[in-house]
Amino acid sequence: MTTDGSKQLKSHAIPPGELLVQKFTESRAPELDSLYSTIASRLNNDFRSQRNKRRRTTGFDNRASKTRFRKKQKVGILNQTKSDESLEKSVNKASPRHIWRKKELNKNPESGFCVSGDGTKRLRTHVWHAKRFTMIKHWGFHLPVGLHGRGKGSRALLKWLENGTIIHDASYYSAVQLQGSQDSILSILSSVMSPFPSSDTEDVLSGGVYASSMLHHAGAIDSRTIAPVIYMWRPIQQPMDAESECDRTNELRRLWIWIHAAALTEGYNALKSACESQGKVNEDFASVRCISLEGQFGTLEVMGSKASQFLQKILHPVSRQVIQRFDAVNIFNFVMSEKSSCLRKCSLMGAVEEHTPCSGISSFTVNDPRALTNENTEFDSSYIDLWDAEKGLCCPVEESVLCMEKHHQRLLSFCLPDKNSADIDASTGIHSSRVCPIILIRRNKLMDSVTRWTIILPLSWVKAFWVPLVSVGARAIGLRERSWVACEARIPNFPSEFPECDSYASLTETEAAAIDKEAALRPASVKTFSVPVPPPWNCVRFAFKMNPAESKTTQTCSNESDAVAEPALPDNHIVVARSSRTLSGFLNTINGDRLPLFLHFCDKNTCLSKIIKDEKVFDQDLNMDSFLGNRCRKVCFVRVTLRAFNEGAIEDGAVVCAPRLADIKLWISGSNNKGELQVPPSSVATYFAKQDSGEWEFRVPEVPAAVESNRWPIGFITSGFVQGSKKPSAGGLCDAVLLARLRHEQWSSVPLKRRKKEIYVLTRNLRSTAYRLALATIVLEHQQEDFDYI
Repeated sequence: MTTDGSKQLKSHAIPPGELLVQKFTESRAPELDSLYSTIASRLNNDFRSQRNKRRRTTGFDNRASKTRFRKKQKVGILNQTKSDESLEKSVNKASPRHIWRKKELNKNPESGFCVSGDGTKRLRTHVWHAKRFTMIKHWGFHLPVGLHGRGKGSRALLKWLENGTIIHDASYYSAVQLQGSQDSILSILSSVMSPFPSSDTEDVLSGGVYASSMLHHAGAIDSRTIAPVIYMWRPIQQPMDAESECDRTNELRRLWIWIHAAALTEGYNALKSACESQGKVNEDFASVRCISLEGQFGTLEVMGSKASQFLQKILHPVSRQVIQRFDAVNIFNFVMSEKSSCLRKCSLMGAVEEHTPCSGISSFTVNDPRALTNENTEFDSSYIDLWDAEKGLCCPVEESVLCMEKHHQRLLSFCLPDKNSADIDASTGIHSSRVCPIILIRRNKLMDSVTRWTIILPLSWVKAFWVPLVSVGARAIGLRERSWVACEARIPNFPSEFPECDSYASLTETEAAAIDKEAALRPASVKTFSVPVPPPWNCVRFAFKMNPAESKTTQTCSNESDAVAEPALPDNHIVVARSSRTLSGFLNTINGDRLPLFLHFCDKNTCLSKIIKDEKVFDQDLNMDSFLGNRCRKVCFVRVTLRAFNEGAIEDGAVVCAPRLADIKLWISGSNNKGELQVPPSSVATYFAKQDSGEWEFRVPEVPAAVESNRWPIGFITSGFVQGSKKPSAGGLCDAVLLARLRHEQWSSVPLKRRKKEIYVLTRNLRSTAYRLALATIVLEHQQEDFDYI
């Protein structure tokens, strides 16, 4: 390159081949000392790193390597290059909470519930529910109450129930197994279940359908009720004939009794005590083993108008399998067709619905619903029946393995090789399986088009079925939404509608403590008066003499004129007739066969609406004072369903009162003077008084205005109206004799053609002053038993 001479190229200095650090620092020492003194003066000789800037000091570190090391720590893999001393320190050092908690929540053992730090059990769907629902501790479990918010959403739930499917994880139900001869088991059941026939029907004994009953302590007839239960026998494979009848009674059989978690301990102890006492008293019977199967099985409830279609998408039976179907007449085998997989998939739920009656049981094995394809798995000899759970049941394949398989198939779809494909089979656990044995129970219909199914499966498989059910469109519900469904279907909810059980007392005690705690946080300016929780059930004794002029004579129980041979029961003992047989037995003890309660007419060939038109049925000259003269007699409640006559909403805990004939005429005529049917505002807060012992009692009014407006209580509401219901109804318990007295009084005042099968009653919400007219229907007049529950 040429230049004009005024500019010349500048050459860069070439650095030396070697650099002597010692000579370099000596030449730069004055500059370093000056820099050090400047920094020291600014930091006041405090060279510690500032706390708010420490996070920046690791910015140069390799984030990928740190993340990889933390992942190794999570799975328990430590650096093998560490010394023994450092290895011991790292093992003894506690892991961070988010690490060990995630490992704990992801556990899926073969049996048993995972527990929290305080010993509370968790469902296998706990993580799924905890992210979406409000959780509460009940009966030793973390259970979902409902969606977050103020407890609304019943209108949307009912629409989903009528047009879709809802599911509920009811794995807090557990089974108690009785194992022994059939006669020995029947002898035990007859002592702890009421009512229980001496010999059950053939379809129940064969294992084709389940049965319901009330479990109580063995011994006295009036012993405390424990809980409603359902029981099922292990199916019998051989055909039933006269020759095998004798062998069947002597062979070893198994019975499962399903009990709610609120009464599991009490129920198991009662059954175990009955088995032990039978072995001591009756030496002729073989001993019966009582085994608790808690933590072995999970229960999923599927309800809705499209429940069958949803189950059809999830339940795919394995091929070459004989699926046993049972009906009320016989036992037959339903063999799945192998010619068309599509036919197999579509015919499963159709065959179950066609051949399985209500309360029917179906047992079969299905494929893992998380499988990539719906192709059926070949049936092999390693199949274990769900009744043989003590032999061990295989857990489902881990989710990580299924994710690897999905990734492998994606790569194959793009014609890409997968280097880790050989490790997929090796990573599958030895005790894992891709098929699951289940028991499918067809429960009674909730409504006309709403079906109800129960899936019993191994506890380790609950999560494997739960996620696919939610993915296909089912809506999950908690305890609050479940109670709305029960009220809409007019089915009692346990334990909130079973005051005769100890579980009800424990539940209401917890609710009362929560209400008192919430009320204590409110200022006095907005604090309202307290209402009784639970309701004082024994206050219905005051209604045995409904004449207001005799209110003073009814405050105490006379020991002379009203005394009877039968001693008075304690105040906390409540008798509820759950079957026609129980109520008929109670009426026989008080000579009440002529009372207008038509339980013996409840058959398939007779309609109650026709019976009430018969003059011979109703005894108009019946003296009701003979049944109501003694306030110390036993009180027997029956369940009723109530609907508002014209207006008003009935809340949970409302009091049911006996109306006068003038009250009924006032409401029926549509008069505007309904304001007369009100409690004085000054008497609402003192209607029920809380004693020093914590119990509530009814205060008989003494003020003339309060005496005139007083209507005697005959029962209480256990489940109020559900908002958004097309036909709102409430459930309650009322005294049977008082209902018969009201019906006798109302029928006697109207012509024969104007009689109604319902009974007019008054309801009043505990924080309201107004009485509302309602129509009460006795459940046992329309069905023989009232054991079905949710």
